Amino acid sequence: MKHLSRPWAKSFLIRFALAVIIFAAVYAGTVLDGVWGSSVRTGVEYLLTKNYDLSGYLTRLSQLIPELPFLDGQPDLEVEVSTAGRFPDLPVSGKLVKGFGWQRDENDWPVFIPGIELAVDKGAACRAVLPGEVVHVGTDKSLGRIVIIEHDKNCATLYGRLGEIGVKAGQEVVQGQVIGSIEGAYFHFQVREGEQLVDPLTRIQ
Repeated sequence: MKHLSRPWAKSFLIRFALAVIIFAAVYAGTVLDGVWGSSVRTGVEYLLTKNYDLSGYLTRLSQLIPELPFLDGQPDLEVEVSTAGRFPDLPVSGKLVKGFGWQRDENDWPVFIPGIELAVDKGAACRAVLPGEVVHVGTDKSLGRIVIIEHDKNCATLYGRLGEIGVKAGQEVVQGQVIGSIEGAYFHFQVREGEQLVDPLTRIQ
């Protein structure tokens, strides 16, 4: 199925908003009596019979929408790099395909990526970036099989899209230890410091 183009979607939303306003005005005109009802009915008649040239407004609106910080497709997050260089390396070698922060999905909607996505070799070994305790081994509906390692009270890492997993909850691991293998062609990695997700790339030496 082809996705709706952006110009068509903008036009549809504007027309829909105008239709809602007109409907509300018509409804108000039917329930209000006296001068108020007459004024509303006159206004609705004017709206329905007047020819409008909205091209100037639509042009300006199309210029303003990309300027909105929430929709510009670029991360608009301030990440405090308090432990730069903490990780000696990433858990697995690969090519970055999705960065951390706000981005646009395939439907051009803004979405928040809580970690990074790497294109990797299927079956590649995944290693712990720091020593710590495995606090969770399970399955996530979007990330598949995952492992979460707590390195201290202020730092934890999540490893997603795993196939075979060689560790279990409660187990202590050392830096560089293989914790599993990648199931497919992509790997997901998250870093949490305190209660905040941070960009893993800012923590690499």
